[in-house]
Amino acid sequence: MSVSSPCEICAMRSVRHTCTRCGQLVCDRHFDEETGLCVECASDVGRPGDRSPDPGRNPDGVDTYRF
Repeated sequence: MSVSSPCEICAMRSVRHTCTRCGQLVCDRHFDEETGLCVECASDVGRPGDRSPDPGRNPDGVDTYRF
């Protein structure tokens, strides 16, 4: 997508993408092609590979929560 407005993160570059999570219009530098998210949302949710199972991350070895 090409829109003639500045990036909503840096306000310097031309917009080329729209974040699929928050809808911000962002430039190439502030868009993660792999996830389709702006860098702000990508840092909030993390990348899929960043969430690998780690026994120390969950209390008492619990890896599944059910509600």
